[in-house]
Amino acid sequence: AVHVTQPPPRHTMSIVSLLLAPTLGYVDRGILKLDNTTFDKIVDGSRAVIVRFDKEYAYGDEHDAWKDFAKKVGESSASLLSCDVGVSEYGDKDNADIAERFSIKTDDFPQYRLWLKGSGSDKSPVVYSGEKKSDAFLRFVQEKAGVWIGLPGQVKELDAIAKKFGTAADKTGLVAEAKALGMSDEAAKYYLKVMDKAAADGGFISKETARLQKMIDDGSVKPAKKEQFGRRLNVLSSFA
Repeated sequence: AVHVTQPPPRHTMSIVSLLLAPTLGYVDRGILKLDNTTFDKIVDGSRAVIVRFDKEYAYGDEHDAWKDFAKKVGESSASLLSCDVGVSEYGDKDNADIAERFSIKTDDFPQYRLWLKGSGSDKSPVVYSGEKKSDAFLRFVQEKAGVWIGLPGQVKELDAIAKKFGTAADKTGLVAEAKALGMSDEAAKYYLKVMDKAAADGGFISKETARLQKMIDDGSVKPAKKEQFGRRLNVLSSFA
């Protein structure tokens, strides 16, 4: 008998083609390039989507941070797409209509908008207004979209407990659950320390976050220390 491979269903082919077509010739790993023919088809509520609105040919440190973020998201198992809407400022001004639709001005580029799962392009997105750095983007999508990518210092099992901590009535039980995991490395010890402190002081997370951010912004603090504080900020973001 001759085995004949059946073609995939037409709807599957169309979805794959739609996802691949915007990326042809586009070298930024993990980023889907959208235009006014594909935007509404991708931002359809079936998954969380974060979109950068920027000039058509972006470059520089902020662009590099966005590329690094998108690569990490793409290599993770997170149900999240990272997309670009490149707006041309000359000629036909391609995609300017999409930016205008969401009241985004070219003078404010780059701008970032997050559509949560269940929210299509007809819904208002979550506006990102933080630092334009890779880890800051990651903290934002983990907190707002509920996806887990994994930042330096974070531990997935402890993160799951941390996310329940803020609204839990029995915080002591969660601390016991975390300790029962038997983890003893530096990251795990910091999670447990934060849990103990937060159980005793409801304002600890916000105060500690502000303190560490101030230290990171201090030009006299050594780079190695800043990295340590950054890892701790990543852990604290899990409790938000």
